[in-house]
Amino acid sequence: MLTLAEADAELQRLTLLKKNHLDEQYVARRSVRDLPGTIASLNERLGKLMADETTATEHASDPTKIGSRPCGRDDAPAVLGGKLDALPKNVRDTTRVPLGTYRSLRFGLVLHPQFPPDVYLEGAIIRQSGLSREHQGPRAVLNALERLAGGYASECDRVRRDLSIAESQLRDYQARLGKPFTHETYLSDLTGLRDQLKSKLSATGHGSGEEEGPGASELAERIKALKAANSVEGAPQRVGQRQSSAAEPVTARIRRRQGGNTASDQAIESDAAPEAGAAQPPASSQNSSAELPMTFRERILRERQRNDAGTSPP
Repeated sequence: MLTLAEADAELQRLTLLKKNHLDEQYVARRSVRDLPGTIASLNERLGKLMADETTATEHASDPTKIGSRPCGRDDAPAVLGGKLDALPKNVRDTTRVPLGTYRSLRFGLVLHPQFPPDVYLEGAIIRQSGLSREHQGPRAVLNALERLAGGYASECDRVRRDLSIAESQLRDYQARLGKPFTHETYLSDLTGLRDQLKSKLSATGHGSGEEEGPGASELAERIKALKAANSVEGAPQRVGQRQSSAAEPVTARIRRRQGGNTASDQAIESDAAPEAGAAQPPASSQNSSAELPMTFRERILRERQRNDAGTSPP
């Protein structure tokens, strides 16, 4: 019976490992299907960002155009301010408003019904930067454009990292895809032996006649030999129950202190019985070293309990 129980436990572990293997195969199939599209999208985005970075770098000294009017660095805020003043304060739908070109890249505002506007910079790809509710003037718009134009390098680096991760994941999933369960033969053989042993033990318990095939003891030895010949990695363990970091409840502290006080009172009474005439030390000295400081709520509850017991509170 012990061998049968051990075989059942081993089969449960193998079944869990096979389920995990099937889950991994499903994730691998889905990732092999989806990751090429992700990689293509990242490659496309990277190419567009690099093109816009080249454009912004080559035209860094070009004047900013507000509408069709070229403006110098000193004139741009005033001209842009006039354009911003002409925009509607409230819109019902999200609206894009072109304003001009910055470093040969088109720029403008995206107006939202309930949120501050966004500044966009458009070339081969569109990038946006939000404005705060407090600062939405021409200086804030020009500063946002400068951040967008100067952020192409960092954005390209981020996309390259994402692309490298996606390509590495694709290679890993492709290597895993289609791999069989390594313990399939062990699982099949152990299942057959376990079923035979269970049948033999059932027949022996019902007093059936002798049956053909190996006996229960031989089957048990085969199971032990099969387990010894196959090493299986540990099944995934569930995360243990987290230890609570909350403070001890008030009621638990009261019960613990009541139990400690009762035990100490009984010990004092038993020690004081043979020495009735001896003077007893004050209660404060007895409890000062054993008791922790009580809260107001605990003291009120203790006084009520002493009153119910017919003693006066200290």
